[in-house]
Amino acid sequence: MVAVAVAGAGCLCACGNTAEDCFERALKGNARFALPNGRVKSAYTASYPVFLVNPEIVAARPGDQSLSLHFFLTAAREAFLQAGISPQLLQKKRVGVIVGTSVDASFNCFNVYENWRLHSPNPHDKEYLVRYFNSSTAAAVSRYFGFTGPFQTIVTACASGTDAVGLAKNWIINNVCDVVLCGGTDEINLIPYDGFIRLLIASKDRCRPFSQDRNGINIGEGAGALLLVNKKLEQEFHLTPKGYVLGYGNACDAYHPTAPDPEAKGLKKALCFALKEAAVSSKELAFVNAHGTASQANDAAEAVAFKELLPQVPVWGSKGVTGHTLGAAGAVEAVLTLLALQHHTLPATTGFTTLDPAIGFSPSTQTTSLTKNVAVSNSLAFGGCNAALVLSTEDIHG
Repeated sequence: MVAVAVAGAGCLCACGNTAEDCFERALKGNARFALPNGRVKSAYTASYPVFLVNPEIVAARPGDQSLSLHFFLTAAREAFLQAGISPQLLQKKRVGVIVGTSVDASFNCFNVYENWRLHSPNPHDKEYLVRYFNSSTAAAVSRYFGFTGPFQTIVTACASGTDAVGLAKNWIINNVCDVVLCGGTDEINLIPYDGFIRLLIASKDRCRPFSQDRNGINIGEGAGALLLVNKKLEQEFHLTPKGYVLGYGNACDAYHPTAPDPEAKGLKKALCFALKEAAVSSKELAFVNAHGTASQANDAAEAVAFKELLPQVPVWGSKGVTGHTLGAAGAVEAVLTLLALQHHTLPATTGFTTLDPAIGFSPSTQTTSLTKNVAVSNSLAFGGCNAALVLSTEDIHG
């Protein structure tokens, strides 16, 4: 088992503008939950609220950046600041970039498609399409910071952020890079907004992860960024790791295009792979930060895996304060998981009200102290994608 150090982390979402702010507000259950109003043009807008990033951050977006790119760059700058190292100092190092996303990779040309469908193309459509086909979120981030190492945009739906962190760990272990800036980002967008409504899994109320009275998903937006470094660079720059990625697992069950496998076969494999790579048992875990979207099918499937593989491990449903941030979710949750371990504190699951006998356990219902320093964060996604990370504040086998 080889642990990879997290030199710094940044985060922004509906419950905060920085990583620390997000965690402090998560402890209180505070988040910006409102109608999207002018952010999306949908017939459903008046009925389905979402979790929104601070309007001041949205307004600060440079004209040549998508909101998703702007969110990630904001979180990345925080990660560098927390690590105590500037991107300029890394210009001669092998710096990789891996960014997970859904909206920024494939849903941000909707206006062009709509124009062409209505037979009224805009003169700027061609220019937009050329820019779209010649760019990716990871490439844009790499160019912004002046890095020359490998870059990759990960699009595994709602597991994208988790997969990005896991692959970044692999790049470090396999000596592909000295440093990898990784994470996920997504913005509120019409396609997932309407899509979840049409799948009949969107909620008009604030989501209630794992609760018997849960009635669906609220989408959200935001970004999480983690700066992973190898041992040599950690020592050269005298960095103090904020945590470690101990293990990563990924498995596809191919059960259904949009529904999870009720038996959680893929998630079980992903969890087993991650725990095996980390060389830890369920008894060593402080908690698991669940995908916990508050849909009937997702929460029930996760419960099957948790009861079999992680019995007695406390469960936190952090989407009660972040919403479902799509491709950013796994990265946002990885950052929040590390912060919970750093603060030795597990927040309550905001929105949870009633034990569901079909699930058979309650997630965290009050803020509690943690005595262990290892946790799991996992993601389930469309297409049967499942991914899991084992995170810690210490290199427990180092």
